[in-house]
Amino acid sequence: MALPRRSSPRSSRPIIHRAVEAKGRVVSKKPSGSGSPINKMSPFKKGDEVRVRTPVGRLGTPALRLVMWLGAVVVSDADEDGHLEVIYNGNFPRNDPFRTVRVAVKDVKLPVPRPAPTLGNIAAPRPTTAGKSLRRLKMQMLEKKQLRANSEVLLAL
Repeated sequence: MALPRRSSPRSSRPIIHRAVEAKGRVVSKKPSGSGSPINKMSPFKKGDEVRVRTPVGRLGTPALRLVMWLGAVVVSDADEDGHLEVIYNGNFPRNDPFRTVRVAVKDVKLPVPRPAPTLGNIAAPRPTTAGKSLRRLKMQMLEKKQLRANSEVLLAL
């Protein structure tokens, strides 16, 4: 039976440089920078709107999990072990929706910005046909065209 793979325990530790004298004694130990490398690399700040990869349930067999990207707001900056505290938007967790939840930085991403609306990608409002006949709709469209034509004539004067 194969053992589960584990990451190296050294992967989360900062790199330490040591200066050694000719006799082999350690002179100084200094870390490779101040603070945690995760705090430097984390683009998330307190108050940011983010998306969090959240397991919300199981599907069929225990091996299949339902995972969704849910919206949240960052409450605290990343700590040294690579976790953020967030509050979810909406009703999650169900037992206490306003509770802060600790999540890994690797499960958090910034939302994709939506493109600005232009004339090409704005959908025109569609008229409702509720309770109207096709003949009546055609009459309304004809009246709108006539009004538009009349206003263009008045503006040209």
